[in-house]
Amino acid sequence: MDHLDKKIIEMLRKDSRISITALSDAINLSRPSVTERITRLREEGIITAFTIKTSDQKLGLSVSFFIEISDIKGSVENVLKILKNNSFVTEVYCVTGVTNYIARASMPDIEMMHSFLSELRKHCNVVSSIILESIL
Repeated sequence: MDHLDKKIIEMLRKDSRISITALSDAINLSRPSVTERITRLREEGIITAFTIKTSDQKLGLSVSFFIEISDIKGSVENVLKILKNNSFVTEVYCVTGVTNYIARASMPDIEMMHSFLSELRKHCNVVSSIILESIL
């Protein structure tokens, strides 16, 4: 991977819908060469998906929060199933340290968040933090 590949990745991270022509112009490389590089980056597993960012607020999801999960009672698979089966949970990470998992969720209101966390608390220790602002 050279500096041109890194530039392509940087630009695709900012806007995954950028055209091949715009990429080509920005890095001063032919369109076929840019296409070939993107194909290679996908085949090598460096680029794994092209995705979008959405506005939680405009989707009616006014409460976004992180969940720290530790001291799992019983089955880890059961806790993971609860997280995976809730469409409002958007990220789940297995981490080191006292916390076993960190998850991110966005829900329509505090009541729904409270209900979801109450269900989780039956199976593990839960610490939640409401996101006030996204800095980066």
